[in-house]
Parts: sequence; C-alpha cells; structure tokens
Amino acid sequence: MSKKGKRILVSLFVIVLLIVLIVCSNIYAGKINVSKVNIKVSYGVSDTIVLATNINESLKNEFGDFLKKQRKDIDQKKIESFLMQNPYIEQAQVYQTLKGVLNIEIKQREPIVRIYTLRNKEYYIDKLGKVILIDDNQLTDVVVASGNVDVNNSNLDKNLDTIDIENKKGFDKTLSNIYYIVQKLASDSILNYQIDQIYVPAKGNYELIPKIGNYIIRIGENKDLEEELIKLRYLYKEAFSRNGWDNYSFVDLRFRHQVVCTKKGGIEATIDSSQTTTNKVN
Repeated sequence: MSKKGKRILVSLFVIVLLIVLIVCSNIYAGKINVSKVNIKVSYGVSDTIVLATNINESLKNEFGDFLKKQRKDIDQKKIESFLMQNPYIEQAQVYQTLKGVLNIEIKQREPIVRIYTLRNKEYYIDKLGKVILIDDNQLTDVVVASGNVDVNNSNLDKNLDTIDIENKKGFDKTLSNIYYIVQKLASDSILNYQIDQIYVPAKGNYELIPKIGNYIIRIGENKDLEEELIKLRYLYKEAFSRNGWDNYSFVDLRFRHQVVCTKKGGIEATIDSSQTTTNKVN
C-alpha cells in the first residue's frame, strides 16, 4: 500500500474513533443525574413579580422533580416554551452543564404603567409595549392610568407601538398614546420622578397627576407631546422652583409656545415658553 493510502486509512481511523468517542461521551453524559437546579431571575429596574420559588414550584408540577431525572430526560426547549406561557416573563433560557447542573435563566418583563379600564379590569403595559392582564394582587410602583380607557383581546396578541398613532382609532389609539406618554416621562431625568397618574377624560387629551402638589397638568396627544414635555420640564426646573406649584390648580400645556396656569381661585396666568422649545427633553 502506498504512503498516501496509509495516510488516508489513518485519517479515516482517527475520524471514526473521534465519532465513537463523542457518541460514547454523549451517552455517558446523558445518564448523569441532574445534581442541582439553578433558577435565576433578572428584574431590570422593575419591582419583583416573578419569584424563583414560584417558578420552581410550577416547573415541578408540570415536569416532576428534576433532581430525580437524568440529563437526557430534560427537554430544554419544552421547559422554555412552558415558561414563556407566563405573561410576566420576557425571555427564558434553559441549559445544562456536563456535571448535571440545570440552569434556568429568566428575564422578567418591566411594567411601566398600570391601566384601570372602564370594565374594572387591570393591565400592565411593559417597556416593550406588551399588554398584560393582571390576575393577582401583585403591585409595582409604576404610573397609573385610568378614565376613558379599555383593552380589547386584540391588544393582548401583539405589542403596542407608537408608529402613526394619529391614524389609530378608539381605545387602540388611547393605549398607544398612554404608552408613548409614559415612555417619554420615563426617559426624562426630571419628569420621571414627578408624575404619578394619567387620567383620560371622556373627550380626548390627557391629564397628568403629579406625585407632589394638588394640581392637574393638561396635555394633548402625541404629535405635540415633545414640545409639551419640554415646557413641563422647564416649569419644574425653573418656574415652579421660584413660584411654587401649590399656587396653581391647573397647568395647561396644549397651547403652542405658551403655558396657561390657573391659580387657585380661578385667575389665569400665561407663561411664554417659546425660548424653552429649543431644549430637548433628556
């Protein structure tokens, strides 16, 4: 046999040997018992909703005790699919180590607003626009929205978006506007700590209820919201720090380059805000 032929045979033998070793290794690894289950939940900036202990209990009810199983008996994709049925879970990843450790990593959704609907139901909207029906007493410290607002089943099937809101209709438009408003508030270093509630009156527009003070802030819909929030930011940073917010009962931001403040007792005062609109909200 030529030297070339011998090299080919040796190469084939090595390849076959490697395949046999890999197969045997997988068979052996598959027979290793699950030695430990690690469940890790990340929350971002949200309050705790998903508890590792509750996840462990639900998994045990669905799949049995993992510690009594071998690695080969663990269907990682099936576990992930089961976890993703929980509306509060944004992501789930399951993997095992060669030593039999089962790792379950979960990312909880981050609610940014709590909705009280006309039908007395409660929902969260998370930072990605996912609408979640609240069926327990779990509370998180987020902005509350109420008034002329409702949620349809179609809103649960896909995430809200802030694209082309002007052409949306009915409660779809209202929910998208609320989502847009809360996103803008959350992204602002000053306003994020000022607003506690959003109220939707029967006829359009929106009312913001601050955490401190007994007054109402009136804003329009999303097309003018950027300018209105710039004006509101200016009020908190400059005007209110000088005059105090307790002097007013209403602050209306719906007028271009103006803020109309109604003092307690019904006296209106107008602030020219034309110089503030060049400063972006941040």
